Amino acid sequence: MTIGGKKGELSSVGPLFMAGIKGPQIDPAARELVRELQVGGIILFARNLEDPEQIWQLTRDLQQEARDAGAPPLLIAVDQEGGPVQRMKSPFTLIPPARELGLSADAGQVEALARTVGRELALVGINMNLAPVLDVARTPYCPLWERSFGPDPDKVAALAEAAIRGFGQAQVVPVAKHFPGLGDTALDSHQTLPSAQDPDPERTTDLLPFRRAAAQGVPAVMTAHLQVPAWDSRPATLSAVALGDWLRRRLGFQGVIMTDDLEMGAIAEGNAVPDAAGQALAAGADLLLICSPADMVWEAARRLSRDSALSQAAAAAKTRLHALRTRLARAPADLAAVKAYFQQR
Repeated sequence: MTIGGKKGELSSVGPLFMAGIKGPQIDPAARELVRELQVGGIILFARNLEDPEQIWQLTRDLQQEARDAGAPPLLIAVDQEGGPVQRMKSPFTLIPPARELGLSADAGQVEALARTVGRELALVGINMNLAPVLDVARTPYCPLWERSFGPDPDKVAALAEAAIRGFGQAQVVPVAKHFPGLGDTALDSHQTLPSAQDPDPERTTDLLPFRRAAAQGVPAVMTAHLQVPAWDSRPATLSAVALGDWLRRRLGFQGVIMTDDLEMGAIAEGNAVPDAAGQALAAGADLLLICSPADMVWEAARRLSRDSALSQAAAAAKTRLHALRTRLARAPADLAAVKAYFQQR
């Protein structure tokens, strides 16, 4: 699988990637990603998830592969936001849409809910949740309308802070998304590149939740595939202005910057995925998300390993990722505890 590059060369950039895998058990391709490429993380989808015991076994096996490779614990992530985006259903806690929570819940209730969801994820070995959503959705025309806590930036910030606290209490890494905010858009970045509509060059409304999350110490932020004309002609995911100037310098964020899926239409319509990976790293991203299994991740690693101009950015990204990964628990929960918890639900 290590096409076009020596194993050692590719594993030097492997920790910069979070990859998808094919099914509910480890197959040879997944094993190569973890053992040989030494990816930094694995993202799980419905195709990987059957029931709590199977998920526990899968995450245990993935972490064993990382251990055998001499690597720190893997980031094992899932989108468990709530509403239309929650990969795991019953017997896991079902989460209302963020918009419903924004209308009916207070910060204490959101924090408690996030803590419960986080504890369930941690029980089955998932240590990163790609949530909460910090986008301030203005109108129902925004694709994130149901996924947003609402149009009030102060309320979005307060509820997002509560969710971040709850996940953290459960020892699950929260990921604040999607910087610098998709709430003023009407196009779906899964299909095409949206452009910011708010004329405010400071993006005061959209950045308030991210500013407060950064001040709170959120450990990871996910980028949006969004063009902000006042900042740059490039999508934020590929923009040093967005990631370096705004997120790092102006907002003071010091944690891990993670891209949204580099295969989404907003990026892929103008860039080959391996090239987008290099551009995102150069712009300031640390963790490069490619959700399709295996082949494209290897291609992107080959692209990065050949570009000496990226070596400084790669070193800084690996340092931030290593610091985050070494905070993770290595040992899985006891399977008997997993069975007992979900049998009671």
